[in-house]
Amino acid sequence: MIRPVRLLIGAAPLVATLLLLEGCAGLPETLAPSLQARPELFLDRLHAEEAAVRTLRGLASVRYDGPAGRGSATQAIVVALPDRVRLETLSPVGTAVLLLAIRGGDLTMYAPTRKEYGVGPATRETLGRLARISVPPGPLLRLLVGLPPLPIHPGDPRVKLTVEAAAVRVESVDGVFWQRIWSSPDGVAPERGELGEAAGLLLTFTFGDRRRLNDVLFPFAVHFDEAAMGTRLGIQYETVRLNEPLEAGLFEVPRPADGATRILDLGAGSAP
Repeated sequence: MIRPVRLLIGAAPLVATLLLLEGCAGLPETLAPSLQARPELFLDRLHAEEAAVRTLRGLASVRYDGPAGRGSATQAIVVALPDRVRLETLSPVGTAVLLLAIRGGDLTMYAPTRKEYGVGPATRETLGRLARISVPPGPLLRLLVGLPPLPIHPGDPRVKLTVEAAAVRVESVDGVFWQRIWSSPDGVAPERGELGEAAGLLLTFTFGDRRRLNDVLFPFAVHFDEAAMGTRLGIQYETVRLNEPLEAGLFEVPRPADGATRILDLGAGSAP
């Protein structure tokens, strides 16, 4: 199991000063009355799922509610952790109307029906302009594969484990970001959480509709509320395949050579 952790009962919420916390303490011998598992089992489950998910290929119904309006669409989602994703928004007849790909530090957008193509940096600012979702790409990709937005590093003394009335809360940091994760009532699977930085909250998220898939209780429902732009996104997977080999060029979107496609300036980026 992951060690060390700081275990607190009724601890105050995580704030930016969590970056300075150090030390650890032993785990208690008793459980909160409504928990059905030892608190450290939650950390073990987070660590096990981290190692069990590498790639995802799925088809999902996506609902959007934000400053650009509201609506729903079918989306093909392919993710290869830590930094590659291909998102295809499909028409009712199954053709791609919008394609968004991230490969390392580059982001490519192609809208074949509108004849628009652009390459830019894979940043939260670019995602905010294109999709009204101002979320760092790394945490976004992890949420898409059913993982908390930040990895929890074994042995990090800043990891805190708190027993609450009906959940276990884990708090951790990674780089400039912090996260809080609450377990399900049985104290095992992650159910909801928050991602933030020193300036404040970035998003809240929930996982639901867990089903056994490749020895993982995968959440077929993922919802998050993005704070900066007020975007709400709900993802309900229809099909999911984990850890399959992916084609080498899947995350490359070549520039169209038809002469009619408008090239958009998304910032500095290297076109494939």
